[in-house]
Amino acid sequence: MKWFPLLAGIIACLAGFYLFTNPLVTVATVGWFLALFVLISGITGLMAYFTTDKEYRSLWFLVQNILSIVFGFILLSSSAFSLSGAVITILAYWVLLSGLLRLFGGLQLRRLGFPGAGASLGSAIIAIIFGLVLLGQPILTAAIIGRFVGLLFIAIGISSIYTFFTLR
Repeated sequence: MKWFPLLAGIIACLAGFYLFTNPLVTVATVGWFLALFVLISGITGLMAYFTTDKEYRSLWFLVQNILSIVFGFILLSSSAFSLSGAVITILAYWVLLSGLLRLFGGLQLRRLGFPGAGASLGSAIIAIIFGLVLLGQPILTAAIIGRFVGLLFIAIGISSIYTFFTLR
């Protein structure tokens, strides 16, 4: 049991070096997780839509959740190679469309006097800006994500190895 931090640290460092030198693998793996997130987000949003009072339902939120489910299935059905190339672009379109639909839904909720409309509008603007950045620089974004995840694994590995030596 006391050797676990050392073993975990070595494995994390090796994985970090591999992911840092192969950012497409990282992006493809992140893509699978994003695909699951997008799909689950759409399903839970659709469930929330049908459990919300009818006066607070918005057609825009329904469309947003259906699009999330469709984008989730598209991402999950992609191969790892094509996923690594397309994940950032698809993510950008999803974020951009979600932001626009959230903006329309938030404006509708504000007209109805819903108290949470301001938060919805704020998150919509942030999503639109983030989607435009992702869409404008998908290769740079993929490279940054891949390298960052690799560095994160290396940092976790070094921390675990340090923990092993301080526990002895």
